[in-house]
Amino acid sequence: MRCRFLANLGRVCLAVLLIGCSTDSRVMEQIYEAEALIPEENERALELIRGVDRSAVRGKGDQARYALVFSEVLYHNYIDSDNDSLSRPMARYYMLSPNHAERARALYQHALIVQRKGVDHLAEAMLQLLEAEKSLARVDNLRLEGLVHRTKGDIYGKSCLFANALESYKKAKECFTKLGEEYFAASVTYDMGATYIQLRDLDNAHLALNEALDYGMLNDNREFTAAVLHELLDLSIYQDDYVACRRYLDLFKSEDCQLFGKSHLMSMQAMLLSKQGAKSEALAILEDAKDEEGVEWADLEYAHYIVYRNTGDAAQALAWEERSKDAQDKMMIEVLKQPVLNVQIEMLQQSLEAEHRERELVRQRNTIIYICIAIVVLAAVYLVWRGIRRKNEDIARYVETIRELHESLDSAPREIAQSLGALYRDRFSELNELCDIYYDHSGSSRHKNMVFNKLSETIDSMKSDTRRLKELEAAINEYRDGLMMRLRRLQPKLSERDYRVALYSFAGFSNRAIAIFIDSDPTSVSKIKYNIKYKIKGAESEDAEKLIAALSEK
Repeated sequence: MRCRFLANLGRVCLAVLLIGCSTDSRVMEQIYEAEALIPEENERALELIRGVDRSAVRGKGDQARYALVFSEVLYHNYIDSDNDSLSRPMARYYMLSPNHAERARALYQHALIVQRKGVDHLAEAMLQLLEAEKSLARVDNLRLEGLVHRTKGDIYGKSCLFANALESYKKAKECFTKLGEEYFAASVTYDMGATYIQLRDLDNAHLALNEALDYGMLNDNREFTAAVLHELLDLSIYQDDYVACRRYLDLFKSEDCQLFGKSHLMSMQAMLLSKQGAKSEALAILEDAKDEEGVEWADLEYAHYIVYRNTGDAAQALAWEERSKDAQDKMMIEVLKQPVLNVQIEMLQQSLEAEHRERELVRQRNTIIYICIAIVVLAAVYLVWRGIRRKNEDIARYVETIRELHESLDSAPREIAQSLGALYRDRFSELNELCDIYYDHSGSSRHKNMVFNKLSETIDSMKSDTRRLKELEAAINEYRDGLMMRLRRLQPKLSERDYRVALYSFAGFSNRAIAIFIDSDPTSVSKIKYNIKYKIKGAESEDAEKLIAALSEK
């Protein structure tokens, strides 16, 4: 009863523990509902996910799921954040997840957040993207694959690895084109054009940017068109194509789009006027541009250089060129101060691999521990089972022995039977009763153990009852022509064990019964009897034949 109570108590404790560590089903349903609304109803998804009580989400798996949905909802609602308090544990959880679809989504979202933290975190963001890319190789999600490649291109571009950036943008465009995602394909084409400019491949830059411009104008996307025109204006100046510069400036007006600061447009206008010889007007525009909000000083410095160069003022042009180069040199020095992105990524990958190896070692160690515990438990169960089986075998042997002893009493000579009955019949009755109780299965296991122990004690007491052994030997000598006396006289150097085997054999006990009383087995009893006979034969006595015959009766 106590064991049953402890088992029930354990089940209750386990149930309480599981309930305490799990998230309420209604909370998880709210999270799943918000996830299902992405991207068709982003505002409703945002309302739902913000209504979730974060403290009610329990368990690493549920918390990671909540963080994944939360970050995706913010992303689709164009809410940028560099707070990785949610995304970092999410990424750590999904890094080991076998679900590659969710793993790729989680690592991509974490990469976006880490990227916003600044240049010092670009390598970590890139590592997350590389891991997401590995998972995407196992699942079919072209859109996410394209986004991962585009973000890789952005990070490579910020790290001045423009060739790497261009390769990533090309892969992204291929994904978006296959999906028919025209906007994303056009935006990546714009990224490619800007990267071609950095690589000084101006012809390909011109082709890519004009392709993107066609999309923006065809779909009346003014912000996108303004971004493309911004790059095309710079490109036309680099190529000394002022006709194209005039056309792009006119497009700004006709398309009614101005995403970037007005100072950039004013710089372009000034450079265009200088090409026409209007130096004063150009410088006046540049002076006014200094007061514009969000002024780009690098643009103004470069514009001064172009204005003075176009108007033949070499000294001023040289001075402004030096100022522009100084600014560019400072920017390049800051870039060079940062560790090379590829080196950072390699270091982080080594750290991640070391962490994975450590986790794998821990997992292997825990597996070995669990196996050892299982082996110990199985061994304990086996030992208990073997003990119970041995008890049952012993009881069966005792029962068979008692039966044979009763038969021995019935078949022994009358005088011997009377003597044996006086010596052992009371003990045999007790043994019979104990065996009957043991085989009554209505008793508890504890009761059965007590009966077995009592049974064993009774047998042991019969084995070591020297008084009754002497009485039995006296009865054998009296009623069986002094067999034990003759044997002791003929073979005085036999062991006490040999004498007891002979005594029980003269009394009519079977080998099985004798084995019980000498803690042996029937085969060993047969060998002992054979050795006694062999020694008797060697004595060459007139008693030898009689003793051998008596030992051979059973």
